[in-house]
Amino acid sequence: MSERHIDAEGERRLDEAGFLPVESRVGKRRWKDPDTGMAMPGGSALDEVEGREEQELEGAGWERVEVGGKTYFSKPDSGRLYPRGAAYDTHRREGTEE
Repeated sequence: MSERHIDAEGERRLDEAGFLPVESRVGKRRWKDPDTGMAMPGGSALDEVEGREEQELEGAGWERVEVGGKTYFSKPDSGRLYPRGAAYDTHRREGTEE
C-alpha cells in the first residue's frame, strides 16, 4: 500500500480515471475505484491508475524504455520518449483527434 502524497496532477489523473473521493470514518480521504467499487487510500488508488495507464499504452504499441534508471515510453510512430504521464496524455489526446 502506497503512502505517497497526492498532488493536483495525481488528483486530475484519479478524476479522469473515474475514481471518486470519499471520506472515511476517521476523516481521511479515500478514492473509490469505478471498476471494483472498493475505496482505497490515495497512493494506492494512484498506483492502480498508473498501472492501468501503462497497460493501455503498451496495448496501443508504446514501448517501455529504461534510461538512466528512469522509465519512459516510446511513441510508436516517432520513437520519441515521454514519461508515463505525458505519454498517456499524448496517447489519449491523439486518440480523440481521429
